[in-house]
Amino acid sequence: MRRLALALFAVMALALTGCAQDFDPGPKGRVTEKVKDGKKFYLVVDPAKGGGKKKFRVSKYDYHDCNRGSKYPKCVDD
Repeated sequence: MRRLALALFAVMALALTGCAQDFDPGPKGRVTEKVKDGKKFYLVVDPAKGGGKKKFRVSKYDYHDCNRGSKYPKCVDD
């Protein structure tokens, strides 16, 4: 019974690992816009050191944690 429980736990852990969203981090800067396209979430950031605004895909958690005017990537701590 114990082996069955350990095997079930291992299968569940592998399944959850595959569900994690892993997107390339965007540039550091201020969030100027939030865009939702279906089930895809984007932030538009104005980098602190010049350059133009950049739109990039983020997880739904980053999308909800970042408001306009907050600092990316640590939006929740603002």
